Amino acid sequence: MKISQYVREFTSNERILPRHIWAEVKEWLVEVWHRNPAGMKEEFGDVFHFLQLWLFWRFRLDGELWPSTRGSTDKFMNRLKTWRRLYAAVGLPEDISNFCGNCSKLEKVVLQLGRFGVDRQDGHSRLPKDGFGKVTDSLS
Repeated sequence: MKISQYVREFTSNERILPRHIWAEVKEWLVEVWHRNPAGMKEEFGDVFHFLQLWLFWRFRLDGELWPSTRGSTDKFMNRLKTWRRLYAAVGLPEDISNFCGNCSKLEKVVLQLGRFGVDRQDGHSRLPKDGFGKVTDSLS
């Protein structure tokens, strides 16, 4: 898949900046600090994924997705279905955005929904969650 197609179908179409790459580097360093090989591998893929997205936005390099980012891109693409159910759960059109960021942490979900006018309190009360502040996948 070309980067332009990925951006169209699986992102909010917002420009990636160096600070986004740096945020992924910091997440990778946390996993290194904790000596978590699985976490290091996942975050390393995210670093290169965001690097490739930045190259697309900065220089319009529209090549194929890098094989080294496959785990990361698959993770983001798999989230789209969940995000569509989350939007519907609060009364928004399912296809309001192609944003595929982290959807398991309640605060991140409420922040994203707020971009479309969903009140913070309403977002908290209408989303299914477990007892640990994570959004559950029990949406129907």
